[in-house]
Amino acid sequence: MTSEERFGVAEDGFVVKGIDRIIADQQTRARAMFGDDVDLTSGSALRKVLDAAAFSSHELWRALESQYYGTFITTAVGPSLDLLGRDLGLPRRELRARGPVGLTIAQPEVDRRYVFPQGTLIVTVPPPGERILAFRSTRAVVLSTEQPSAPVEVEAVARGAAGNIPAGRELRLDPEWARHNLNLGAAEVKPVVQQTFHDGNLGESDAVYRARLLGVPRTVWTQEALLAQVLDVNGVRDAAIFDPLGGVEATRRSFGTFRFGSRAFSRERQTGSPYFFDLVVAAEPGWPWNNGEALVPGVYDEVLDVVRQWRPISVFPDILAANQVDVGIRATLVVEAGHDEEAVKGEILDAVRASVNRLRLGHGVLYSDIVLSARSAAGVVDVQSLRLRRFAPAFGQTYYGGGTYGGSHELSVGENLDLAPDEIARFSVDTSMADLQVVVT
Repeated sequence: MTSEERFGVAEDGFVVKGIDRIIADQQTRARAMFGDDVDLTSGSALRKVLDAAAFSSHELWRALESQYYGTFITTAVGPSLDLLGRDLGLPRRELRARGPVGLTIAQPEVDRRYVFPQGTLIVTVPPPGERILAFRSTRAVVLSTEQPSAPVEVEAVARGAAGNIPAGRELRLDPEWARHNLNLGAAEVKPVVQQTFHDGNLGESDAVYRARLLGVPRTVWTQEALLAQVLDVNGVRDAAIFDPLGGVEATRRSFGTFRFGSRAFSRERQTGSPYFFDLVVAAEPGWPWNNGEALVPGVYDEVLDVVRQWRPISVFPDILAANQVDVGIRATLVVEAGHDEEAVKGEILDAVRASVNRLRLGHGVLYSDIVLSARSAAGVVDVQSLRLRRFAPAFGQTYYGGGTYGGSHELSVGENLDLAPDEIARFSVDTSMADLQVVVT
């Protein structure tokens, strides 16, 4: 077989016959059938028929190529990717509906600022017989007597088209969530939908869906299989398993205090005796940890239900809340003249928030990543004296070493912010730990 004839399925994939090669082959067959003197110039009738047939053949080749690559998760798109996901038992998820909501506070106290953090739960007021729909704010909002109203973007807790509620729909704060997380006093807050919500009827993108399919475990009881199920639970930002295959339980305070030369560390585990492993879960901001703290299910109970279905007999989870570390920055920005200073700072804070909030459990904040995020803003010439800051983490239930408690501190220039395995970084553009000074050139 010559190299010119290697079309279709090959070792390196599918090779499409080009339009120029199809036209040349058709002209060769026409000369063989009608003679070498046949008129194949661009204006001849036979040439026009052959060109039309060539374009049709080329489209057929492209369809064959699409069908071939549609059988692999890494290259399939659209309906082909849906079929592969159906074979794996993992259908394409719908997106969460989102839209703007106006918050208005009534009867606020004088000289008091009411902070509604990211993740504030807002629910619908349905007529009898209809279920309640819950939504979460995507950023923090501050209300006061000077600013009694403000808009905020929210997204639905549950995926699907049911979250596409119309403009003017009456909402309210989740009463249980507000009781556990806010102290409004006599003040009342009224949320109102400003525009019809959207995106709830759309499916997740091919890139996101493909990543989920590639991560589907092919085994039943492994760390990867369990994590795949836990990470799909609503409200879970990240999760990690510690001691999944047996051994010491690092959460016990006695860990590290035994004298190995003079006493046994532990007895041998007998067959059938219970074994506990640690599952550390980082929840999304504002998401309730236990049932009863809001009208939406708590993360702990949802994760526990999932793990019970996947754990082997006599193996039990110890589900623990991760420690959240709030990250801040201090720096001097050199900005070109003519740029809006506040707009530049806002763009930088948004870029830093996106970079930090993508980090997983135990992943520290790199100094170089923050510098690159700051330099990416339009008009920024240089970033000088950048220092990372950290709040003391909200104390959870785990401690694997490396965590810092009891206060916040500021790192040196060029120093990375390291986190313990049970800590996860979070950055908010509204935090007081962000201090950016602007110098105009």
